[in-house]
Amino acid sequence: MSVLEMFYKRGGYFAVCESTGGIAEALCEHGLNRSEGRSPSVGRKSLFRVMVSALAALWFTGFTSPVAAGAERAVEALLACDTTFFQVLSRERAAFRSQEIRTIYSEHQRIDVVEFDPPVEVLGLRLTSYRQETRLNYGLQPSSFTWGFQVDQTPVEAAHALLKYFPGEKPFRGTVDMLQATRGYPGQPGKLFALSKPRLAGEAGANLECHSGRKDLGSIWSLPDVVDLFSETWDSKSRWLAWFSGWLD
Repeated sequence: MSVLEMFYKRGGYFAVCESTGGIAEALCEHGLNRSEGRSPSVGRKSLFRVMVSALAALWFTGFTSPVAAGAERAVEALLACDTTFFQVLSRERAAFRSQEIRTIYSEHQRIDVVEFDPPVEVLGLRLTSYRQETRLNYGLQPSSFTWGFQVDQTPVEAAHALLKYFPGEKPFRGTVDMLQATRGYPGQPGKLFALSKPRLAGEAGANLECHSGRKDLGSIWSLPDVVDLFSETWDSKSRWLAWFSGWLD
């Protein structure tokens, strides 16, 4: 970003433009001498008007919105694959506008899907939904959990977007359908982060998801309810349940 230094001299102001672009360029375009780096004295009122205009332009073009920053924090928290993610997601729920929750039951499996409307653009990814999955053992007790976001990009495209969080020559391993982060979680062999094709029939894109056994999450019995994560109040009519084994590939 360009740098603007303001000085006071003889009851007036002059500016030094150290580079073009941003506020410095805006001021230079209003009579500042860029070739010499300085300007003649400018009236305070005139300079004030220029500064207000330039700062307004900078506000709209140079700052990340609080909503986008909240979504970014949620995605970054997901990469740790621990229960602190749910605290961050609940705190940053304003970044995600959701209209519908689907809860799908199949044999030994429950999937909760929260659709975003509109989708959320963050970190070069387009987040379309949040989903979490509970797998049950033959005694119908929870044995493992999966949670994360679905994006429009393919697993390979999503991996490229997240490379800064996974340094090294081989940050991921696997196939075009599923890429697993090579960085593991010490002392937690049953936990991993992966980018995979969606498992529900008819869906496209990729899932950004954490997988963990129950023991690696402190032997919890369930993930937080998605209603609690995304809304303090929720109309029960907006949530529907289904038993559709045909939804799974």
